[in-house]
Amino acid sequence: MALRVLSRLSRLILQPFQKSLRYKLMLVMVVIAVLPLSLVTLFAANKSKDSLSSEVIRSNEARMEWAAEYFDEKFDQLNGVTYSLLLDKSLFPNASGAVNERELDSSALYAYTVDKLRVLYYANNRNISQISLYLKTLNRLFIVDKDASRYTDQLRTPSADWGELAKSRQTVSLLRNNQNNTFTIVRSMNRFENREMLGGVAIDVRWTMMKSVLDMLHSEPDSELFIVDAAGNRMYDPYAKESSIDAETLKQVVANPSEPGNLSLKKGFLFYQPTVSGQLWIIKFIPIQYVTKGASSTLNFSLFTAVAFTIVAIALSIATAYFTTKPIIRLTKSMKAVEIQNFDVGLLELRRDEIGTLERRFNSMLGKIRELIQIEYKAKIEKRTAQVKAMQAQINPHFLHNALQSIGGFALSRNVPEINEHVRAISDLFRYAIRMKSDLVTLADELEHVDNYLRIQKLRFQNMINVHLDVDEDCLACRLPKFSLQPLVENCFIHGLEGKMEQWVITIRAERVLDEVEISIADNGVGIDEERLEEIRRGLAQETEDPERGDSMGMSNVNTRIKLLFGEEYGLFVSSIGGEGTIVKILIPAMERSKEEGLE
Repeated sequence: MALRVLSRLSRLILQPFQKSLRYKLMLVMVVIAVLPLSLVTLFAANKSKDSLSSEVIRSNEARMEWAAEYFDEKFDQLNGVTYSLLLDKSLFPNASGAVNERELDSSALYAYTVDKLRVLYYANNRNISQISLYLKTLNRLFIVDKDASRYTDQLRTPSADWGELAKSRQTVSLLRNNQNNTFTIVRSMNRFENREMLGGVAIDVRWTMMKSVLDMLHSEPDSELFIVDAAGNRMYDPYAKESSIDAETLKQVVANPSEPGNLSLKKGFLFYQPTVSGQLWIIKFIPIQYVTKGASSTLNFSLFTAVAFTIVAIALSIATAYFTTKPIIRLTKSMKAVEIQNFDVGLLELRRDEIGTLERRFNSMLGKIRELIQIEYKAKIEKRTAQVKAMQAQINPHFLHNALQSIGGFALSRNVPEINEHVRAISDLFRYAIRMKSDLVTLADELEHVDNYLRIQKLRFQNMINVHLDVDEDCLACRLPKFSLQPLVENCFIHGLEGKMEQWVITIRAERVLDEVEISIADNGVGIDEERLEEIRRGLAQETEDPERGDSMGMSNVNTRIKLLFGEEYGLFVSSIGGEGTIVKILIPAMERSKEEGLE
């Protein structure tokens, strides 16, 4: 909601400057007066900010370095606890590789181990919450905490699975974070000779042992301070603030295992300091608001001065801009008159300066608008005239269709069914031609149209024509452009069969191959010579709207419509052998009529 209000307010402020030369002049004068003062103000604020930033960086780098030394000292003390157990000859007598050294019996070793852990725990219980010791010789885990001293055969703990680790020969030295504000130091004891694990120790340490030094580092109230591991995962955050640092940035700063430093981010300053041999990193983030707070007084004074000079500049610019922009106001009023469809307005007294150029262009624009209105009016009249003519043109085919139906009925009443049959074929040809529902028809419809055409041709040529149909049933519902087959069958008579004295044979085949339909129209006519055949093929391969195409016009028309509807990979393909006949193949996709479309 607030963003919407600010956006609307900004548009209201900027709108006058976008639409009015008067306000633009005012803006120029304000910029001339305010810009130098603003630059000086920004320079002073930046200098103050840079000085404060340098001081913040210097002081925090020193504190971070001192905190890292404190961490190292505390972890050396914790390591001393672990080494006092791992280097104890009574607990690990064979660590040096000797096979037979003095060893305690089992009961004595149990008692000695428990006493040893108790002494270490109570000596360090302010910082340590639990000590666990695994002895492989006993296959037991000894645990001491504030509640009790105990041992268990359950070797799997949240910090380490001693049973699995004992099977390997690897040295374990881990630092794990826990959920209860503690972390665990895990160390294994391996035989020096063959790296066999003899046991290990795990110490749960309270993070509060570092609280005093972290409080010293947390000198800025709005700063963030926490501990991460070598992978950038948070381990301890005593102040629990919402982080301003994303995980990817943390991973980048801890990528170098030994180098401390700082980053200047948009939100503030990020300090990072490695400690405990790079296993832990101290991370501190200081918001930029803390740095800019010191420069706020200088900035406020400068802003007050800038506002005062701005008010004076605006007052002076209004008086200057009024007389300069007066003719523009007159031009604006004329344009508003045009907006309400009043095109008779015009400017008679034209100036000679740049504003006069605008006035002349305005008058020219009015003249062109009047001209365009006349053109559009004439175009609408011509469109309506064309629609009327198109409707009149449809009357003649309908009338001829009805007349042929009447003639057929008359022939049938006079017992001349042959005349009725041929008149019906001609009538169906006209009915098929005047149907305007769709540019695409089914193959069954197109074959019916071809059959009507062949009936008329048989009336002319009698028994000389022999037609063979071989059409797959699953092809009949496939769609193709209207008038695709009849022009090709007509070409068989015009260019292939006329003049041939033997029996005329026309074969129409259609088969479905995967998702395509292949339709072939073959005749046993005179064929096409090689030169003419290549000319026809080149004509089919080229896109042209040239009507002067000779005897290939029908094929070109069909081929062009198929390619426009289905794509360049479909169309007509012609093959011929001189004296033997011609085959024209149509390749279309196997696309059936949709259910919603229905049949005509």
